[in-house]
Amino acid sequence: MKANKFKMNKIIYFAFILCAFFSCTELKEEVFSQLSPNNFYNTPEDQDTAIISIYQTLNRGLWDSGMASLTFMPAPHTLARVPWRKYWATYQTSSADRQSLPKVWTKTYQAILRANVAIKELDARSFPNPKNDTIRKELLGEAKWLRAFNYFNLVRLFGEVPMPTEATSTIEGSKLPRTPIAKIYQQIIADLQYAETNLPNRMRLASKAGRPVVGTAKFLLGKVYLTMSGLPLNDDSKISMAHAKLKEVLDNRSQWGFELLPSYEDAIRIDNNAERIFATQQSREIEAQGTSMAFVWGGRFWPYGRARSGGQFHGGFSKDFYDSYESTDVRRDVTMAFSYPHVRTGKTLTYGDRFYRTPFGIAPNKYHDPEQGCCDGKPDIVIYRFSDAFLMYAEAENELNGPTATAYQYLNEIRARAGASIYDPSAGLSQDEFRELIYKERFWELSFEFHEVYDLRRLGKVAEAIAANPEAQKAGTVYEPKFELWPIPLSELETNPALNGENNPGW
Repeated sequence: MKANKFKMNKIIYFAFILCAFFSCTELKEEVFSQLSPNNFYNTPEDQDTAIISIYQTLNRGLWDSGMASLTFMPAPHTLARVPWRKYWATYQTSSADRQSLPKVWTKTYQAILRANVAIKELDARSFPNPKNDTIRKELLGEAKWLRAFNYFNLVRLFGEVPMPTEATSTIEGSKLPRTPIAKIYQQIIADLQYAETNLPNRMRLASKAGRPVVGTAKFLLGKVYLTMSGLPLNDDSKISMAHAKLKEVLDNRSQWGFELLPSYEDAIRIDNNAERIFATQQSREIEAQGTSMAFVWGGRFWPYGRARSGGQFHGGFSKDFYDSYESTDVRRDVTMAFSYPHVRTGKTLTYGDRFYRTPFGIAPNKYHDPEQGCCDGKPDIVIYRFSDAFLMYAEAENELNGPTATAYQYLNEIRARAGASIYDPSAGLSQDEFRELIYKERFWELSFEFHEVYDLRRLGKVAEAIAANPEAQKAGTVYEPKFELWPIPLSELETNPALNGENNPGW
């Protein structure tokens, strides 16, 4: 969500309101207005500013740094150049990690707490003007979608976590015990069901581009149901619900402006295109609204920034993963940069060269912004794409009915767009064999889009990933059940007495 400068000033004011709820202790800006929760939410514009403040927590540091460690690095095909990234590829991190865990935990809870304030205030109001009241309900649906989205990430990463659903005016009120996983999912579903009933019906444009609509809520509900059908809940009743909800998304795509673009590269490179279900909006024009994604992950000597420096190249993909793509599959070279020009000489560097060493992997290529400095990249960070609905529906169809012609149809649409060979529906594959096809296809289609660890866990593939990961092999990592969840940050254990100092089992 790209905010203009006027909205940014309103958001700064809104931060003071949040501090009134959450007892902030460090305020450096001077207050120029007498805003309070009681008078702030009385116009659609102010209500919209409150929602924008939730999005601000999802920017720099969360996806390019924290989430990339927790979701991408544990995949079976990753290598690391930066030592602290290696801890995640080898599963040898700890609750004392200060680089990634605190960023994910803190920023995600900031989003949830801001959503709770907005939900409380919006839910308590109604307006005689029908248009304004419709806007209020839409924004309430958006706040609930954002809360569900953030809890969905937390529960898959950490399992049982504190679940504040109400705004609190005290520090003590925010110190809550763990909530059972099933109960967290109940809240996620309730929020998304409200959102799918009240969000706008069509993809938003201009200043509201990228914000969720009815189809966004249905897509996420389908993903939630599919996840619940796998580990750790193994709720078989949810697979039919995932199947039905994803069919709604696919059958009514034009209603919400969704489309599978003819070009995979366009789907990745063009911001706010019709294949984007949800992405965090980035901007170079507004301070602190850019991303460091391309700079942090770009090749070591790949040109970045007006100073013409190379990328930091924190890690990349294994050669085995590169070779697993068919040579005609365009996704391979959009996902990975096997060659790129040297920042100073312009000479083409190819993987395996002296300046492009094999131990660190093949550089990610889904984010590249040669005009950025370290942290003001413009490409939006892709979280969900419409192609995922095709793959999830094919998976749900297979789980319900086996590898039917319908399951092949949706899988093959994704492969045909990529230029990969089409699977033969008459090949006689078993349900297990087709399930494995979907698992591999999700890597080829969605790698470096923050899906990897979630798929590994729900499909029971963590041990397999550790056995295949080059970094984990070098480190001698042996699978342990504790690897199904990440540890809760030590800082949270030390400051939240309701957790009794107890981390996730084994950590």
